[in-house]
Parts: sequence; structure tokens; C-alpha cells
Amino acid sequence: MLNQPNSLVNPFPRLVWTGASRTTYEFEHHAIGMRFNAIGGVYIFCKQASDTLWYAIYVGETDNFSRRLSDELAAHHRWDDISRSGATHVCAMVVRGGNAERVRIEN
Repeated sequence: MLNQPNSLVNPFPRLVWTGASRTTYEFEHHAIGMRFNAIGGVYIFCKQASDTLWYAIYVGETDNFSRRLSDELAAHHRWDDISRSGATHVCAMVVRGGNAERVRIEN
């Protein structure tokens, strides 16, 4: 997701979130403000409550993580609410399959 040198080891921690359908999804999580690549997927602004507990604050989808979570983050339509809620991280999951699949997962 991030611009990084090629590596055999993925240094980005992963979190598993469960959707309303009880389907589980594995996301990379990063501190807010990291630079993302221009690829589409689903994202979750969240904050950590304990070593093993995370709270989701906002779930969204985009066709371009770089634009939505890097270039235009401050212009996000819910940014004020997200930051007031104490979001510290953003989880991101690449979704191949287009807008319909991203929206399905987001919902």
C-alpha cells in the first residue's frame, strides 16, 4: 500500500475486522498521514483502546488511496468528525474488482 522498497518481509502490521455479514477482512494499518499508492480499496479510520482492541471510527471506500488518504485527507467530508473522535490510524485493504465490490465490503 505504501511506497516502499521491495522486501521479502511485510513490515506493516495487519488487523482483522469483521463485517456486518460476519465475513472477516484483513487490513494493513498505518499511522494517519502515511503516503499511500494510487490503488483502490476499503479503509477504516480507527484508534487503539488496548493491546488487542481497536475501535473503528469511520469506514469508507475509494478508487485511489493516494488521493483520498494522502493528497486530499484534510478535505475528507468526515475529517472533522474523524479527528474529533480520536482516530490515530487508518487501516487499508486493496480491493480488486471495482466500485461494486468496494461498496459491498464497505457496507
